[in-house]
Amino acid sequence: MPQLPTSNSPISATAVRPISGYVQAAIRWIKQEQTQFGLQVFVRASAALLAGYVAAATLACLLTQVLPMPRFESTLTANMLAFLFYAIAIIYAFCVRKTWHAWRDLTLFSLLCFALLKVCGQ
Repeated sequence: MPQLPTSNSPISATAVRPISGYVQAAIRWIKQEQTQFGLQVFVRASAALLAGYVAAATLACLLTQVLPMPRFESTLTANMLAFLFYAIAIIYAFCVRKTWHAWRDLTLFSLLCFALLKVCGQ
């Protein structure tokens, strides 16, 4: 059985050099303009998909409670309007000036709908 080299330190200096090289390469890659643009698009798309979905779902729940119709009709109407709102939220996420404004606004809208749902709900 071959003997492994032993060292007093838990991580040898030769093992740290390649890792720091990978970290430096990753930092250079992140600082590139193309990567910055791609990350901004990813963050906006995730805001549109995730926060927009939550906002549309809370709006659908709120409209189901608030609309003056029988329960079945209000549920159908609220879900159809939620699909429309979800499409608007996706468009909105790409129209705002700053990326974090999409997250902020859609999250605040869903919190507002949730608060109104708790006030108006059963």
